[in-house]
Amino acid sequence: MDNSDVYPLGTWDYIVFSVFLAVSAGTGLYHGFAKGGQQTTQSFLLADRSVFSLPVAMTLLASFISPITLLGIPAEIYTYGGLYLDFLFSQCLLYPSIVFIFVPVFYGLKITSAYEYLDQRFDVVIRIIGASIFIFQTSFYIAIVAYSPALAIEAVTNFDLWKTILITGLVCTLYTTLGGMKAVIWTDVIMFCVMFATTLMVIIMGTIKAGGFAYVWEFNHKEDRLDIFYFPKDLTARMSFPSLVIGGWLNSLPLWAVGQTAVQRILSARSMTDAKVSIWLNLPFSVLITFLAAFEGLVIYAFYYGGPIPSVPIVNSTVEPVTSFILEEGRSPPNLTSSDQILIYFISQQFGNIPGYQGLFIACIFAGTLSTVSSGINALTAVMLVDIIKPFRQWRQQKSTHNNTSTNNESKDTLLTKCLSLFFGVVAIGLAFLASKMGTLISMANSIFGALGGPLVAAFLLGMFWPRANARGTLVGVICGSVLGLWISIGAIVNKDNIEDSLGLYKLSFMWYATFTIMATIVVAIPCSEIYRIFHPEEQERTIDPLLLATFLRPKIVRKDHNGMNMTRFEQLDDESAVDKGGESHHLATDSSISNEAIELEGDEGMNLNQRKKGV
Repeated sequence: MDNSDVYPLGTWDYIVFSVFLAVSAGTGLYHGFAKGGQQTTQSFLLADRSVFSLPVAMTLLASFISPITLLGIPAEIYTYGGLYLDFLFSQCLLYPSIVFIFVPVFYGLKITSAYEYLDQRFDVVIRIIGASIFIFQTSFYIAIVAYSPALAIEAVTNFDLWKTILITGLVCTLYTTLGGMKAVIWTDVIMFCVMFATTLMVIIMGTIKAGGFAYVWEFNHKEDRLDIFYFPKDLTARMSFPSLVIGGWLNSLPLWAVGQTAVQRILSARSMTDAKVSIWLNLPFSVLITFLAAFEGLVIYAFYYGGPIPSVPIVNSTVEPVTSFILEEGRSPPNLTSSDQILIYFISQQFGNIPGYQGLFIACIFAGTLSTVSSGINALTAVMLVDIIKPFRQWRQQKSTHNNTSTNNESKDTLLTKCLSLFFGVVAIGLAFLASKMGTLISMANSIFGALGGPLVAAFLLGMFWPRANARGTLVGVICGSVLGLWISIGAIVNKDNIEDSLGLYKLSFMWYATFTIMATIVVAIPCSEIYRIFHPEEQERTIDPLLLATFLRPKIVRKDHNGMNMTRFEQLDDESAVDKGGESHHLATDSSISNEAIELEGDEGMNLNQRKKGV
C-alpha cells in the first residue's frame, strides 16, 4: 500500500503515546507494591471481591473492546454496509440472560473459576475439558489481538510491527504479573475512558470532515447501506437480521456468560448486587460503543465515496437557495492491503497534521489491545491454577496414602500465579510474533475454537436447567457437539474456494455455529442422560445441590424457627437466602426432579459446596 499521502508520527504523537504506556505500567506497579502488594490468590485473581459495580462494568467492556472491535467494526460497515447494526439487538438478549441465569449461580457458589461449576455439577473430566479449551482458545486469541493492531499500525505509520508486539506484551505482562486483578481492573478503567473519548472525538471530527451528520446518514441511505432488516430464505447468508440477533446472542455467550475472562470480573464484585449492576451497565455502554464504531464506518464511506461536500446554502431575496459544493483532495477510496486498515488510514490522512492526534488514536488502539491481553493473561492464570494444578494436587494426594499434607499453600500459590502470568505473557508475545507466518492456521484455530464454545455453553445450560442431566450424558453431548462444530468449521475452511459445490453444512453462516452446536449438544445429552439413569439406579437417587440450578428452578425454602417448628412462609432459594445471617438453620424442601429429601443449609456462607458436590 502506498502510504505517501499519510502523515508520519511526530514528536507529540510519541509523547502522548509514551504517557499512556507509563500510566498503564504505573498502575500495575502501584497495585503490586501498595499495602504490601498481592499476598493471596484471592487478592491476585479476584481483587478480594471488593470492587464496585462501575469499575467492574468498565473492565468487563474494556476486556472485549479489542482492536477487532475498534478496527474491525468500522471496516465491516465500510465494506458491507450497515447490516451489522442488527448486532445491537443481540445485546438486549445477552445481558439480561447473564444477569438472571448465570450471575446468581456463579456468584452464589463463591467460586474462582467458571469451570469449577462443571466439576461440582458433573465431574472433573468435563471441568478439565472446559478449562483446556479455554486455555488454548484464549492463548491464540490474545496473540491475534496483539498482532492485528501491530499489522495495521505498521502499514500506515511505518511503526515496526515487532516494536508494537513487544511493547504490548511487555507492558501487559508487567502490570498483570505485579498487580494482579486490581491492576487489570483499574488499568481497564483508564483504557475504557481513553477508548470512549478517542472514538467520540473521531466521530465528531470525521463527521464534520465528511459533510455533517445529515449528509453522512442521507448518503448511506441513498446507497441502500442502511437496510438492516434482511431476512434470507436460508441460513447460508453471511449476515442477516436473524443471524445477527439470535446467532449473535448465542455466539456471545461463550465469551460473556461462561468465559473465565468475564466470569472472573463478575466474581470480583463486592456483592451480588454490584455484580448484577455491572452487567446492566454494560448494556448501554456496549450498545453505545458498538454504534459509535459502526458509525465511523458510515462516516468513512460517505467521505471517500460521497463526492463533493455540500457547503452552506446561499440565500437571497430573488433566487431559490442554492447549495454550493467543495471538492477536497484525497477523497478517492484508498488502495489498502486490508479493509481493517481503513480507519487508521483515514485518521492519519485527514488528521495526522494535528499534533498528538495520531498518538492519541494509537494509544486508543493499544488500550483495546492491552485490556484484552491483560484480561486474558489473568484469566489464563486463574484457570491453570484452579482447574488444572489444584485438581492434580488433590488427585496426587489421594493416590498417596502417606501424604496427609494440605494441597493448599497460599504463599506458594500466590507466587505461582505471578509466575504463570509471566509465562502466559511470554507465550502471547511468542505466538504474536509467529502469527505472520501462521495466517491460515490462525484462521482455522479461530473457527475451530469458536465452534467449540457452543458445546461448553450447552454443558452449563444443561447443568442449570435440567436437574436429570448427568456427567455421562453431558460428556457424550459435548463430544458430539464439538465434533459437529469441528466438522462444519474445518469443512468450510477446506472448501472455501469451491463452497458453492460443497456440502450444505459448509455453507452455513459462521453466525449460526454456536446455535447449531448448542442445539446438537442438548439434543444428544438429554436422551443419553436418561438412558444412563435407566441402567444405573443409583443415578436416580442422586441429589443435586439447589445452588447449582438456575434460581427460578430451585426448590422452596421452609424456614424453621428456634423451636424447630416449620413456618408457613415459603420463598424461592437464591444466593441471598442461602446465607444463614441470623444463625438459624434453613431447610429446603426439594421437588421430585431433584430429590425427595430435605436439604439443610448452615453457616454464614452457606454449605461448603466442595464437600457436597456429590449430593446431600
